[in-house]
Amino acid sequence: MLKKLSLLVSILFLTIGCSLLDQDLTWPEEAYPKEYFIAVFQADELAQQYQTQDDYLLWITRFYIGNSLTPGWIGLTEQLLERLGSQANRAEVSERAYKLGAIIGSEWAKDNEIRKLNTRNAAVWRDALREAVDRGEVDEYITRVENDVEKMLAGELQIDDIYFERYYIDEFD
Repeated sequence: MLKKLSLLVSILFLTIGCSLLDQDLTWPEEAYPKEYFIAVFQADELAQQYQTQDDYLLWITRFYIGNSLTPGWIGLTEQLLERLGSQANRAEVSERAYKLGAIIGSEWAKDNEIRKLNTRNAAVWRDALREAVDRGEVDEYITRVENDVEKMLAGELQIDDIYFERYYIDEFD
């Protein structure tokens, strides 16, 4: 009886694991075109030494979809647009977030050993974005993040240079 139960539990976990994997491989409709990320990966010989293209694309989908604890880029963008309501700059903010997500995601999905930005950076940008919305400074804030991401990719800023207070004073410290 114990062997049958153990086998049943193993099959259940294997089935659940496979279904989660299939979900991860489905390209999110709202994501930047998959071809962009394939081109980024194929142009990066160092990244190819650390992971396969399929693994890289899997991490891209996770960046966009998120997980049960943290919304991905798609969810973050939806929250941003919802908070903006009917503001005149909503379409422009949506387009800038779409492009910025592609740039951040293309680097974030690389192996931890070589990427120039990480999950903590993305969390800082998310939290500061919420503050920017509250202050009505979304355009200025996105410009700062665009500039910082560009500098990080150029090696002019490091992972540890990105923290909440770089953008806003944390009133709770």
